Amino acid sequence: MTKNEIRGFAAGILLTCAVFAFFYYLIFNQGEQKPMKNTVKQTPLTEATVTQYLASHHRKAIDLDAYNQWLSDTKKATEQASKEKTKTDKNSDKEKNDKSSSESKKTSYKLHIKSGMTPGDISNELVSAKILKSNQKQDFDSYLHKNKLEKYVQLGSFNVSSDMSIQKLAQVITKNHSN
Repeated sequence: MTKNEIRGFAAGILLTCAVFAFFYYLIFNQGEQKPMKNTVKQTPLTEATVTQYLASHHRKAIDLDAYNQWLSDTKKATEQASKEKTKTDKNSDKEKNDKSSSESKKTSYKLHIKSGMTPGDISNELVSAKILKSNQKQDFDSYLHKNKLEKYVQLGSFNVSSDMSIQKLAQVITKNHSN
């Protein structure tokens, strides 16, 4: 193809596109108009429209003096509550100290390990018996796994207590297996 033939071909394509556009937009689209953009008609802002809006949204308008009074009352109430909380915190610290001395009592439990129990089952039972705290459960499971003691867990009954460390508990249920 020569240069002029390519130019003629391109001009033909452009002319064809123009004809298609003409028929599409002006003849086949008769009576259809482009949809108008969503326009919101705004009503003028008056006291009545503001009152209506506030009422429909369960709100209330107050003047600046009333707002400042409410703000100062709230601040006073917050300060009062924090003072009372400080007093009750001091009292509760005393109660916690009294409780912690009674909670430090040793809890004993006879742990029964049956066939098919996983280390997770054992730690769940120790938590429910209050031998382990719930935040120690994951530590106990990971200790058994890390030291490869899971396969040495023995079947039977074991006497355990809450004052035992995780290492000591593992040693007891693995029948003193050294790692």
